[in-house]
Amino acid sequence: MNLLDFFRTRPSPDSFASLVMRQARADGQVQKLIYDAEQFRILMGENSQHIFNLDNAYHDYCAAPRKMRAQVLQNYLASMVVPGLPASFAEAKPCLMPVVRSRAQGDYLRLVALAQPERQQVNDAYRSLDDDTIIMLAYNTDSHMAIVGQAVLAQWGVTFDAALTAAMDNLRECTPYSFTDLGDGLLMGEWQDDYDSSRLLLPDLLSRVCKDAEPLAMIPSRGRFLLASSHNVAGQLRMISLADQLVQDEGRLVSATMYRIEQGKIAVFQPSDAAVAGALAHFQQLMRAHHYELQKEQWDRVNDSIGEDIFVATCMLIKSKDGQRVTSAASWTRGVNTLLPRTDVVAMVELDDAGGESTTKMLAWNDALAICGELMQEVDCYPVRYRVQAFPAAQHLESAPAFEL
Repeated sequence: MNLLDFFRTRPSPDSFASLVMRQARADGQVQKLIYDAEQFRILMGENSQHIFNLDNAYHDYCAAPRKMRAQVLQNYLASMVVPGLPASFAEAKPCLMPVVRSRAQGDYLRLVALAQPERQQVNDAYRSLDDDTIIMLAYNTDSHMAIVGQAVLAQWGVTFDAALTAAMDNLRECTPYSFTDLGDGLLMGEWQDDYDSSRLLLPDLLSRVCKDAEPLAMIPSRGRFLLASSHNVAGQLRMISLADQLVQDEGRLVSATMYRIEQGKIAVFQPSDAAVAGALAHFQQLMRAHHYELQKEQWDRVNDSIGEDIFVATCMLIKSKDGQRVTSAASWTRGVNTLLPRTDVVAMVELDDAGGESTTKMLAWNDALAICGELMQEVDCYPVRYRVQAFPAAQHLESAPAFEL
């Protein structure tokens, strides 16, 4: 295919990867590049110690107007150059920024390292924001952003909290009032500097914007910050709808949580309005299933690489007959060593002698936990999974109420 064809058509993922690597080498990229087609990424360096995931670049390249594609590609190519971090904290301090990331990011990198023993284990430095998100540190320049790990902080002789304080000061200095009014009381941050979602960490900013009501915020994806009033149900519903759309269009999921200010700090908010609570729960359910899907793909690779025979169960979403309810479900089969996701419902499956499914009983999660809790070993991962190897006794299974979808 001629290079000009990339500006006329939508390239296949493999063709796009070839274009990226050819252009990187043409731009003087001298480090070793290996295309990992299975995971759609480029491994860089002699020991493949750096990873350039292609999903976001491919999405943005294909979505851009044809005349802008070359610039989109060039912007991503610039980020492939792995920058060296300063030798001292004093040098790095003016360029530190806080970033909010999904807790799933750290778990994904840990699983990547497990699947590739030659890769260095992840040694991240972070602070928990809530159950689903963490605060990390980034070293930011005009063309690069690198996450700062614990080893670098140790080299600098500085604690995470001290470095975070400096990063927060830098964030405040580059945060003027910059919101777009989308109607229904919904605002969206317009800083467009890759740190929009980090502004969640500035509760005073939220208070300034929503002076007459409690402000509610969402950061569905990197670089997106949504704000609505606690007094405006229409704005909250629109915020959830837009959050869902942004994740579908842009990827880069950060959080499906709604936040508020509580005693001057950011806290998780649970809506009291039934419509808002239902919409938020549905969005969170979709995002959790997405995390489980990615986790399953990577864990299957880990098991293949180490030769472990364990079934990583899928988090399935099942719509009710009337279409009004979506239920998450996973299967637990007798005799199958399984990593079970936490879902609304567990399908307890017993096979007949010929290997076919003979009986299946659906249990609500809490009912399954009540009769099988001692058989479920919680695994340290995000989202949480449970390792199950044995199966509950028939009398216990029979005594549990069946769940009706």
